[in-house]
Amino acid sequence: MKKAKKIIAVLLTVVLVALIAAAPVSAASKVDPSEGPMQKLESIFYMLLDKLIYVVGKALNTFIPGLDWGDSWQNYDDYQTPADFYQGETAFETEVKSDAVWSAGYSYGSLLEGLDILGGSFYMAGSLQAIEGKKPTAIVDDQGVSVYAISDGVSGTVVQAVIDGYGIARADVLEIRSRLAAFAAENDIISINVSVLHQHSAIDILGLGVPLLPAIIMNPGMSVTGIDKNEFLTGKNKVFMDNLYNVVTSTITEAVNDMEEGTLYYGSADVGDLMYDKRKPVVFDEEIHRFRFDPADESSEEIWICEAGIHCTGADGDKVSADYPYYFKEYIKETTGADVVFVQGAELAITAERENVPETEGNHEVKDYGIELAKRVVAIDNDEKLDPVLNITFREVPITADNQILTLAVRLGIVDSLITKGGTDYTLITELGYMELGNKIGVVLVPGEIAPEILWGGVVSKEESWTNESWDFAPMEETAGVDKLLCFGLNNDQIGYILPDNDVRSLLTENEEISASSTKSGSDITRAFEELIASVK
Repeated sequence: MKKAKKIIAVLLTVVLVALIAAAPVSAASKVDPSEGPMQKLESIFYMLLDKLIYVVGKALNTFIPGLDWGDSWQNYDDYQTPADFYQGETAFETEVKSDAVWSAGYSYGSLLEGLDILGGSFYMAGSLQAIEGKKPTAIVDDQGVSVYAISDGVSGTVVQAVIDGYGIARADVLEIRSRLAAFAAENDIISINVSVLHQHSAIDILGLGVPLLPAIIMNPGMSVTGIDKNEFLTGKNKVFMDNLYNVVTSTITEAVNDMEEGTLYYGSADVGDLMYDKRKPVVFDEEIHRFRFDPADESSEEIWICEAGIHCTGADGDKVSADYPYYFKEYIKETTGADVVFVQGAELAITAERENVPETEGNHEVKDYGIELAKRVVAIDNDEKLDPVLNITFREVPITADNQILTLAVRLGIVDSLITKGGTDYTLITELGYMELGNKIGVVLVPGEIAPEILWGGVVSKEESWTNESWDFAPMEETAGVDKLLCFGLNNDQIGYILPDNDVRSLLTENEEISASSTKSGSDITRAFEELIASVK
């Protein structure tokens, strides 16, 4: 019986890897079932193929042992929240206290300094590799981490570290928090957040840059023999990750120690002509947003926290680069002196539109794009002073992990998501947050790449839907009830694309579905957001 299972597992592995390799190629063929009966039939055909992939993946997850082999994973019913989860506040305070005052701090750390990136065993992130991983061939600019710390002087300090990287798993975020536990307690830190900018041109810190076939074959055998998980094949380099933990924790510490009092402003600029939505419905926030902290000490530099939802896909995939955010921050620093933290927003299929970008000397597309975005931000003239009122809250969210390919990656130790089991089913446990500043600007902190229409409205109708279903949730901005709702994406976890349930299409016709942990993550996240708002307001 054991021999038969091994043979079945090998066969399933070959089939699954072939399907994975075929998916990105097929994704160029767009299918819109609302265009007519033939397109509708084509969509049904592709969805039948999806069911085949699901069955193959489900069988593979059943036959091949992984990290849940034995009792190493919790059952869902027995799950306990990690000690390093930060809930934040249980109720929002809207009154401006007499002793309230904004304070903020900033710091930056390089993740490359001191490492032999080109001479070591490092993989690039941003694309699935079936047989061989992609190695870096050059370093164009720095891969680092930018941190801001902010407080209203009343409710405690919030910190966010934004890493130049493709994605970071929740287990790595929990490791960073555990190393900061004593410091956080001593400094009244009520929320520690770690997010990424989703650069496809960075050293892998998620794990999916690993050669998939060798990992799927070797990791199961090592899990059965009891070999330590640290010996499993993954795209993450152990030296790089340990250095990342050290750099991120020290940079957060420096940002908190750098805090000083000042005034906080919010403003925005139109950059819609610099953005392109590759996926219907065409919905995205056409503004870039800025929180500008002006320190009371005139000798200190301003701190700008900027957000826009635009994919980083302009740099060469085998050269280490922080893409356009690097040049965005560099230009602002050189022209204004301000220290900048750029945060990725609701980016789904939003990418850079470069036709409206003036060329600079040398015509460096990524640099030119970053500079043009920066010029728009520097020119913001609609700043509004925000009252010193800061609120933040988080909750854990269970996500049904029905993407069998990504579930397999987690089970085999390739990606360090926090996952539980119940029989042959798996539930991903992630976290969702909400922050308000000045009783006016809300920020939803999302553990992945969310569809903009979930936040601001415009989800496809039942007639346009692949699943022939309607989306019955209000836009998040309406639920939050604020003047403006922003999104800080890929925060504290990477669960992939978060799509409206009725607009989940075939793995073989779209890129987004391949990297979505669940077909129900849209409703799971939206429902959790509604409950989160109701609990504090």
